[in-house]
Amino acid sequence: MSVSLPADKLREALARIAAWRLAPADPVACPVCEVQGLEVDDRSTRPYAEWYVLSCPSCGLAHTIHIPMSPSLPGGE
Repeated sequence: MSVSLPADKLREALARIAAWRLAPADPVACPVCEVQGLEVDDRSTRPYAEWYVLSCPSCGLAHTIHIPMSPSLPGGE
């Protein structure tokens, strides 16, 4: 059974992703159950979007977060 990310945990999940990006080798706690071991898979298509697949072996979290990004415009700086 997979568990989706509750809406009220999105901000915490984004903070955990930011921590993971700064230190990908360090353990990260799940935003749902708070157990260390959150798995983050970066499937981003920069510069168009960031996609992160979050999974937790402890509580069964299986969720994808999509963050749209603006592509650079021709002639822009």
